[in-house]
Amino acid sequence: MSTKLLFARAWRPSWLAVLATLAVGLVVFHYFTGADATLPVRLVPHLQEIPLTLESVAAGPVRLPIQASGLVATLTHDVVGPFTAPVAAACLLVLLAVVLAGWTAVVSTLARTAFVAGMVPVIFFLLSLNTESLGIFGTGERYFLYLMLGVVGGGAFGLHAFAERLSLARRGLIMSLLVAAVSGLLFAQSQLPAVETALQLAAYATPGGALLFGLLVLWVGVENIRALLWFNTQAEQPASRFGLWPFVAASLLYLGVLFLYVWNGSVLQLLPGLTLDPLVLLLPAVLASGVGLRLRSPSYGQWVPYAQGMAQLYPVLVMGAAGALAYAFATDNTPLLVAARSFTGLALLLVGIGFFVYVLVNFMPLIQRRLRVYRVVFEPRRLPFYTVYILAVVGIAMVQTRENLPLPDQVRAGQYNNLGDLTRQQSEAQPDDLSLALLAERYYAESGDVLYRGNLHAQMGRAALYRFRQQRQNEINALNRTLQRAPNEKVSLRLAALHRDPNDLFEALDILRRGLRAIPQSAALTGDLAQFFTQTALTDSVAFYLDKTEELAPGSYASKTNQLGFLLNQNLLKEAQKLRDKNTAQANEPALASNYTLLQLLSNPGTSESTPAISEGLKALDDASFAQLYHVVLLNSTTHPDRLTVPLLARLAGLANEPANENYYEQLLFLQALARHARGEEQMARQLLLPLASGTTASAAYYQQLLGMWQLQQGQYATAADQLEFAATNGATQAREARVYALALSGRPDSARMAALRLVAAADSGQRQWGRQALRALATGLSPSAKNNSARVGDSWLRLAQQAEQQQNDAAAARNYQRIVREAPFNEGAVLVAGRFYTRRRNYPAAYEALRAGLAENPESLALLRAYVLAAADAGLIEYAVDARAQLRQRLPASAYANLAAEYAARQTTRAAQADSFSVAPATSPLQ
Repeated sequence: MSTKLLFARAWRPSWLAVLATLAVGLVVFHYFTGADATLPVRLVPHLQEIPLTLESVAAGPVRLPIQASGLVATLTHDVVGPFTAPVAAACLLVLLAVVLAGWTAVVSTLARTAFVAGMVPVIFFLLSLNTESLGIFGTGERYFLYLMLGVVGGGAFGLHAFAERLSLARRGLIMSLLVAAVSGLLFAQSQLPAVETALQLAAYATPGGALLFGLLVLWVGVENIRALLWFNTQAEQPASRFGLWPFVAASLLYLGVLFLYVWNGSVLQLLPGLTLDPLVLLLPAVLASGVGLRLRSPSYGQWVPYAQGMAQLYPVLVMGAAGALAYAFATDNTPLLVAARSFTGLALLLVGIGFFVYVLVNFMPLIQRRLRVYRVVFEPRRLPFYTVYILAVVGIAMVQTRENLPLPDQVRAGQYNNLGDLTRQQSEAQPDDLSLALLAERYYAESGDVLYRGNLHAQMGRAALYRFRQQRQNEINALNRTLQRAPNEKVSLRLAALHRDPNDLFEALDILRRGLRAIPQSAALTGDLAQFFTQTALTDSVAFYLDKTEELAPGSYASKTNQLGFLLNQNLLKEAQKLRDKNTAQANEPALASNYTLLQLLSNPGTSESTPAISEGLKALDDASFAQLYHVVLLNSTTHPDRLTVPLLARLAGLANEPANENYYEQLLFLQALARHARGEEQMARQLLLPLASGTTASAAYYQQLLGMWQLQQGQYATAADQLEFAATNGATQAREARVYALALSGRPDSARMAALRLVAAADSGQRQWGRQALRALATGLSPSAKNNSARVGDSWLRLAQQAEQQQNDAAAARNYQRIVREAPFNEGAVLVAGRFYTRRRNYPAAYEALRAGLAENPESLALLRAYVLAAADAGLIEYAVDARAQLRQRLPASAYANLAAEYAARQTTRAAQADSFSVAPATSPLQ
């Protein structure tokens, strides 16, 4: 066998070492992500309305604007949670199951005394899981605990007593199967769902995990000093090795930093913005211990062998400790993390001092001679190694006693945090069960007010409990108590978010200012302070804090959005365009994309610049995503109707039907109507708008005014005048001006002048200006002949129909006339031509239906009334024309009505004769 192959096999890690490495990787992952996952800071969009002109309607020489509200989007911050971490809990339980199986398998190979000593923590760990609270086997008794002790403990004892020659691998397999069977039975019989079962077991495993972590820290407490010793003496040539003083200097520097950390109350700032975290020093110690575990065997070999004992126990210990620490990071459990850091710093210091003295007492001459002392460092000649731990443990006990033993209380506080989170989650799932909420509050109170008063997690959990119960003042009180103990960015952000009401403005400003004084580098606090200042007239303060936010977080989503929003609110469009040119909106930045589209609507809507795409998978809208969709539809409706595709319309309808978008239903219906209007589908647009225009609210008045403007645009002047009067009655002030022109164009100049004079006499200066402008327009002789019909829907279909008639293509003509009746019944002239077409073809029912549809849209039209009456006579529907004839009698001159009556009677006679010819058979057949 080659030397290379032997080397590869010698360095191939065991599967336990791989699992331990993955567990340590889990710690590193949650170290960076746990706080944000448990208490995430979320961006909250806010929308502010500004006036926006969509299009204008020609009313003689005057262009009447159709206005809508543009939505300026800004962002503030809020904090939600704390959330539970069921995946992390499941990972912890899996690691603990591996630890339990591996530990019992290894200790079953040891001597009787070592076996008993190794099984004691296993029994206490199983006792601590409190499995009786899961209701296994439908009871709260400890039957399942006895079963676990019998299976796990009995299995380990059986292997120890009766299988002395069984290999360690088979022992591990047997114990793994037993632990897996017990675990499967536990989850199968638990009365709680699997997620809640995992969270509860992880919570009750907190003391056991803390004990594993403490044992690991004590075990590796010597390793950093030993690593320095190895670095000092590892070179092949003695001349390349360092002497005594470099080792002493490096060790004293390491121990000095730890001493300052412990002396300063577990806080040490190394550089501005960088503090010491002793858990970082734990990582190289764990690695050094694993690499040098064989060399350390003289210190433990009397009790546990290396190859079939410590080589397996150490990675198992690392897995358990890493799983417990990872879960603490994943849940951002304040007291557990504080306890882990303080104990790690103290243990590394005291164990390191003991080991440093031990090395100097035993091996100082050898180090001076530059020998490879690291190989024999655990084979002392003067001071035994166990004295290191005796001194260290005594020192730790003295320090803890001096501080009133905070570690046990902190561990219990961490356990209560986990139980409080689980119970709060259960109470939110069962809001009517007040006992669960009270129990959760009790857990948090015990954890944060009794056991550890600096417990941020408990206070945030209690605040979340109050938030769900809509107890705003209780939540504010809980957050204020937290800030009194220590400043915290997330608490300040959440507290400020609770003061969004304008009446709370000064209190919110005070909260954010105090937070900034404590944390001056917080871009979130600075940005929120700028947004609160927008509620005042202090625009200089807004600009100052916006610039400061950009300095602290250059190019951030919130900073760009708020800067652009401020410029849009101040109507500084050129400056906004410069800012727009510097940045682009990403797919996950809907608020910024919305402001970009609004800027395009305000400044140059006619450009062909593409709008930011809307996420295809978006179903539940928030204010930011809705504003983006809203502005995209407005822009396309104004200048790019070709972009209003059928899939986009279907998507708008789908979003409106989503229950999660209930708050945006009215606006989504409006967008559909607007898009249909822009596509020329006027009839469908009006049908979509009608439900919104019913009522007497301010929003209904706007939609009534919009419907009236669309009618005015389509030449329905009399109908538009009535609709605009209705809108003005409900509060749409601009409808009064449009009504003046609608009255004039409908042939009622006197009524138009009276309406204009009422505007001139109004108290509002804007209405007076509109009135004067309307009087000047009326003085020029405003009449229907001056109207602009370029936007009239149905005219193009009428031209096609008439061309088809000229070409004697009756089928094509009929299709176009049918489309007019179906999609443009409001086009009076086109409907009249369609009615005449059907009458010429003797299709009297179709003529009647066409004129009836047109009359429904233009009930005041004399031409339609006259044609409708005659069509009813042709179709034999005399009873349906009674009301129309009565109206014509009142509105037509006597001579004109007499001519109509004569024509009506003639058509009625013709219809009767045709009916008789079909109903009475001839006496003799014409064919005979």
